[in-house]
Amino acid sequence: MATIQQSKDIGNHSRLPPRPREDLRPDQQAFHDYFHETVSKNAPHPGASERAGNTLFPTLAVLPKTGRTQVDMLALLEEEAVGLPPDARETASLVATSHFKSAYVTHIHKMMAIKQKSLTESQAETLAKGGKPSDLNDDCSLAYDIAHHLLEVRGPLPQDLWDKGNSAFGLEGTIGLVHYVSLLAWTSMGMNAADVPAPEPPK
Repeated sequence: MATIQQSKDIGNHSRLPPRPREDLRPDQQAFHDYFHETVSKNAPHPGASERAGNTLFPTLAVLPKTGRTQVDMLALLEEEAVGLPPDARETASLVATSHFKSAYVTHIHKMMAIKQKSLTESQAETLAKGGKPSDLNDDCSLAYDIAHHLLEVRGPLPQDLWDKGNSAFGLEGTIGLVHYVSLLAWTSMGMNAADVPAPEPPK
């Protein structure tokens, strides 16, 4: 995952580089504080708030009320979509980010999945490249198929996928999966508009 220093460099190479808090409008400053407080609470690993502040925050802060909705949606999904396992969630997330070819968001979710051991490195790499790993467990395979249909095939979700989703994840987990795909699509498009790159691989 990108270091804090790398994330500053990444942000500075995007169309919306990070700005000091004092250079923001009052409503953006209020959102800045809320954003960092929320990220620190929900992603307590070291440096997460700073990395997100250098890369994701500048895009969300353009429309701070809308940006706050996006931040809140992630926190609420983690609270409500209790039937959706973390590995299935990350599988669906990578299907969405790779579909939109969002370099930074795909990189972050790939590294999160590997670090949290939700997916193997090989599985995460394949998903990040837009493929379906052959060795996914049943939950992850189902999450992939549902997300893939929603994004690639489009049209109504087939009855068998709906039934399998409800059986495996419950109604709340199935709808939560749909919301995760939607949220990552939303995030990916925003980061693509700002042209936020992935960090350079170590030499």
